[in-house]
Amino acid sequence: MQHAEKFHLSRVPRAACCNSVCEKPMSVSQFRRLRCVMLGLPTALTMVLVLAALPSCYTAQPPPKLRVLDLAGTPYQRGVQHGKTLSSEIRSFYTTMLTTSLLPYLNREQPDISAVLKAYDPILHTEYGNGQFSLRLLTDSALAIEKFVSQDHRDEMHGIADGAQVPYQQVLLLNTFVDSTLATRAVAYYLRTLQAPKLNFVELQAFSNNVGDQLESDGIDNDGDGKTDESKEGRLDYAARPTATFVEVPVNTHFRLMLEDSDGVDPASVRVQTIIDGQITLFTVASPELKAAVYVNPAGIKSTELLEVILKLNNPLPKAAVVTLAVQASDAKIVTNPPPAKARTMRIEQITFTTVGAAKAIDQIPNLGVSDGTTSPTSLAFAVRNSATADAQPLMANHFALLDAGTSHKHCVLQIHRPVGKPPYAFLGWAGVAYGFSGVSSQGVGIAVTQSDTLNNSIAIQFEKDQLNAKLVTSGMPVGFAARQVLEQATSAVKGAELLLSMQHTFGWNFLIGDAQGELRAVEVHSAVHPDLSKPVAYGPNTTTNLGVLTASVGADDLAIGAHFRQLATDIDEPVFAFLIPPQRAWSTYYYPSLRTQATLLASIKTHYGKLTVAIAKQVLRVPTLVDRNDSMQATVIEPAKRTIHAAAGNVPATDGEFTAFSLPPWPVGK
Repeated sequence: MQHAEKFHLSRVPRAACCNSVCEKPMSVSQFRRLRCVMLGLPTALTMVLVLAALPSCYTAQPPPKLRVLDLAGTPYQRGVQHGKTLSSEIRSFYTTMLTTSLLPYLNREQPDISAVLKAYDPILHTEYGNGQFSLRLLTDSALAIEKFVSQDHRDEMHGIADGAQVPYQQVLLLNTFVDSTLATRAVAYYLRTLQAPKLNFVELQAFSNNVGDQLESDGIDNDGDGKTDESKEGRLDYAARPTATFVEVPVNTHFRLMLEDSDGVDPASVRVQTIIDGQITLFTVASPELKAAVYVNPAGIKSTELLEVILKLNNPLPKAAVVTLAVQASDAKIVTNPPPAKARTMRIEQITFTTVGAAKAIDQIPNLGVSDGTTSPTSLAFAVRNSATADAQPLMANHFALLDAGTSHKHCVLQIHRPVGKPPYAFLGWAGVAYGFSGVSSQGVGIAVTQSDTLNNSIAIQFEKDQLNAKLVTSGMPVGFAARQVLEQATSAVKGAELLLSMQHTFGWNFLIGDAQGELRAVEVHSAVHPDLSKPVAYGPNTTTNLGVLTASVGADDLAIGAHFRQLATDIDEPVFAFLIPPQRAWSTYYYPSLRTQATLLASIKTHYGKLTVAIAKQVLRVPTLVDRNDSMQATVIEPAKRTIHAAAGNVPATDGEFTAFSLPPWPVGK
């Protein structure tokens, strides 16, 4: 069974929830794998995966009309108005998302967590006993995160609590659980990756009776290492990458793959797909072209960990083609606790190459493959201006998809804030939550946010500092409040980017900022665990790679982001607690789907270049291959110069619904 690369909450059945992440020892040969007592941690950290258990079946009913909340006064007064107006929705959101779904499943993970991290032992620390573990866990992070929140925003949360007549702690949890959950989930998924099979290397073989291996005699640098026709030019240690691995490969090439797992790799689970011109051909051990067997070394000794996979195609590959191999397998051990019984399955890994005649460099070939139905598009955002739009005015659009679970889309609220003596602003958020993932200010600044997995976060660094005394506590500025500060304070996209770069962040996030003058900035942030090695960055439409290829744009007047880093490609690559933490591309389940999403988005922008309007921006958001039809939460189109936000929510996907438009007056008044 394929492991979905994207984290689907609304379509995962309850019986499949809370998958175990790790119960087996790690191979010494795999340097990325944890050792010693850390072996139990992945199972513990799968507490975040319980989000997959959130209800996916609910009574069909007409989508709720998007609520519009117009708030004025001091932060506390606006909070009280929010709480009073949406009291029932706030209680519903907290109950549905947390009390009846997330918290009970987190409690289920306490035995595994406390077996490794003694701070959560209910006997030694009674505050985590008697069913209070999950609430305490989220509360610990909430209190740590709260310290980074401004006093005005804390006053507003207190006002929400007082207005809705609910405990402040509940409002605080609603405003922090996204950050704390995603940071913990990232650690959990990475450790889960360590316990699944790993693709060690890929070897291309194109033998000829006259010349031997053609890759070693074709006069071409096939692997892009700057050397030509070296020994074993067709063999490379596998590493996930955004571009091709080989170029100008002979059409008669066969493929040898080496998979590794400390429990062994199940040959029957191996799936290799060839993707040529969008056409997928699947090969398994039932296919005559594919052989999978335990590796036997030259001395005749069988490996207990390595599986050798040979794929010999019956027909030559087409010339001048882009080909992707997509590889997946499960280990040989069946995990029974927690149920259901299952093996651990690696994410789908991709190797892309060109065949003879393509005449393109490695970095000119994106490593996209295609979705085979187990993945969905990720969150996205784009901004255009000048020559890209029909009227030369700036335009932004965002579709945020993460963990709807049949819940969050029904609690979306378009909030308009009118602070005393300060610029008004508007954003699309949730009932009881004092922020959103996209918005616009009366100063003509728009912002949109997408998530980006990273191990460069506050939880990872705790293992480096505290080891077995570490706690799963997230800290830093919550993403939504970071976006709010931009709406409240920034007078331009450049100033907004500077503001974001000055903050301490909880996790990996991508921000897209545009202003009324047409300035555009993308900002990639993480927790800057080792600031001397990796810091958050901001860039514009003209940013290019070392080879001069545009990083995230079609031309000079557009910018697009997905759910992965572009400039921060190596977001962290440092030893932490005796093991190496790789960059997100090596393990994130969002990585390849996000590459495809951004490529499709840029292609759509290119199609409409020079003609983009609000209506066409909505069309782009509705392109089927850009729409997550399971976990869509909200969508917006923003006109910074007109200080207008068009918001869609209440449907899954959000883009199926109508967009509600709201415009702010200019600031300063009378401008």
